[in-house]
Amino acid sequence: MRQFDVFPNPSPRSGVAAPFIVLMQSHFMDLMPTALIAPLIREPRSGDFTKVSIPIRLNDETLHLSLAEMAPILRSALKRAAGSVVPYEDDIRRALDRLFTSF
Repeated sequence: MRQFDVFPNPSPRSGVAAPFIVLMQSHFMDLMPTALIAPLIREPRSGDFTKVSIPIRLNDETLHLSLAEMAPILRSALKRAAGSVVPYEDDIRRALDRLFTSF
């Protein structure tokens, strides 16, 4: 598992609205039992999102990476990667800076 890998959302409850999650944590922290993830949200009203959400194109669908909703998950819940958002790394890092430093 590497930073910015995309995984199917293991939660049946939130999986309809957020079919995928993104591993936000560095792969150098892989000894921890948990990993920090952010949901990829399926949302038709993109105007509702803020500067800490990034539109991501995945499997012919635009989803929104919601950094404001990052949360820990047990690493064991992450199964086979379904893709990567590495091409969006600069946008993600800028949004993380806005989230944590307001710049």
